[in-house]
Amino acid sequence: MDSSEATSLLAPPRAGTVRFLPLGGVGEIGKNMALLECGSDALLLDAGLRFPQPQELGVDIIVPDIAFVLTRRDRLRAVLLTHGHEDHIGALPFHLAELNVPVYGTGVTLGLLRNKLERRAHRGTADLREVREGQRLRLGELEVEFLGTTHSVPGSCGLAIWTPAGLVVHTGDFKLDQTPTQGEPPNLGRLAELGREGVLLLLSDSTNAPNAGLTPSEATVRPALQAVMTGAKGRVVVVTFASNLARVQQALELSWEAGRRSCLVGRSLLRNFATAQKLGLMPVQPGQMVGPRELARTPDRDLCLIATGSQGEPLAALNRIASGTHPFLRVHRGDTFVLAANPIPGNGAVVGAIVNQLVAQGASVLAGSADGVHASGHAAAEELRYVLELLRPSNFVPVHGEPRHLAAHRQLALDAGIDPARVAVIEDGCAVEAGPEELRLAGWVPPAEVPIAADQRAQPRSATPQEVVEVVLGPGLGAWAGGPYLATGGVRVPLRGDHRRWRQHLPGTAGGAGQLASLGRRLDSLAEEEWMSAGGDPKSVVTVVTLARE
Repeated sequence: MDSSEATSLLAPPRAGTVRFLPLGGVGEIGKNMALLECGSDALLLDAGLRFPQPQELGVDIIVPDIAFVLTRRDRLRAVLLTHGHEDHIGALPFHLAELNVPVYGTGVTLGLLRNKLERRAHRGTADLREVREGQRLRLGELEVEFLGTTHSVPGSCGLAIWTPAGLVVHTGDFKLDQTPTQGEPPNLGRLAELGREGVLLLLSDSTNAPNAGLTPSEATVRPALQAVMTGAKGRVVVVTFASNLARVQQALELSWEAGRRSCLVGRSLLRNFATAQKLGLMPVQPGQMVGPRELARTPDRDLCLIATGSQGEPLAALNRIASGTHPFLRVHRGDTFVLAANPIPGNGAVVGAIVNQLVAQGASVLAGSADGVHASGHAAAEELRYVLELLRPSNFVPVHGEPRHLAAHRQLALDAGIDPARVAVIEDGCAVEAGPEELRLAGWVPPAEVPIAADQRAQPRSATPQEVVEVVLGPGLGAWAGGPYLATGGVRVPLRGDHRRWRQHLPGTAGGAGQLASLGRRLDSLAEEEWMSAGGDPKSVVTVVTLARE
């Protein structure tokens, strides 16, 4: 096959198809970000961060690299935010100036984002545009509707995106909570309408796909929290995400009912609380809130502290309280700590170590769903199956989860009768193209990360253009169709040199997304080596693998 017959991954997708490229959040938990392209239009869906693993020393957060996204600047229409959790908005303070496009989200989502932009000293103007649930937007040839959903933060939305190729639905993070503590129940009737209209591609949250049944409602947490507030002899310390406003509101309400005043601990929590109050989401009673200077004069039995750090983050309040390094809080014997979240996969050991520190100092600890003080914000298997039945997509790609979550969600789709050839389990960096007749792997780009130190402010990437090297392979990965090329401004020029060693890495047999990602990483390393040997900066080159059609 001549390489000219293949559509470059850098060019718009073929007519009648939609291209989906996750750059974070697929095959992992955290830093969710994806490109959706159709024709000459592209959208960036979310832009989040992840927290470091214990071995990633000196790092506060990790955000996705946007080197490949910047090759789309001429056709990138907007950033669409599904909700305000950090793993969906936390990268924007570092990338927004370079992206230089409007950002759309609900009032709560944009309020939480503004807090992060201020904290990270974002440079430049931010074009933030508020939308309402059910509102529709025109972005180039694409039309977008924000679908109201239920999650652990108000203002969460899914996305219905009408493209010239067909309708794409992205659920965002969701569960089918019929008794939410904030906002309205999910609009299942609207999902059914979209299903009857016909869904070309469904992208759906997979976090709880291995869990049978239904995810409990946020309202089920109330009795356990209420029992703690009324029964604890000393202080109650509720630890949650700063953006889990539903959990913060419950803690405030129940502590006041139990005769406790509340103190918010953590700058991000204070900022988010102020944002929620401005939006009318979190009213408090006169005298309910206590400042740090009043804590020493308030009996322990009359206090509820609400703090950040449920994932053991090094600089968050819980870690500093447990280690004795917090500026004004120490563990008191008789304290009851309520860890109102489950550890994100990979964080269990860190959180366990903090729990041991607290217990050794005389505190009691209730933790997560096991103790009834947490309800996940993600749909379990029966809810996911129901959404599949309502939407009946022609093509399905599970997102937001590790490989085991994605595999479980795939099985749910097969059980719902979706053709196995129209279900793609992929990972970060793997692009797929969906059309009426097929769902196919289209190529790979490096899903690189950028570590951010604790004291690092938002810094724009160097304005130096990225050098893009493109390799074209046959659809089964086993054949070389063209390249390597230097791809600049839509033109591909063959790279000079002996590239036989590049071809030696081909597997020789058909492969799937995992083999494509592995091959892509090897070719990317070769491109960096070649760039370095020529005296260039190896980090300035981006390697793209395009799969030719049969």
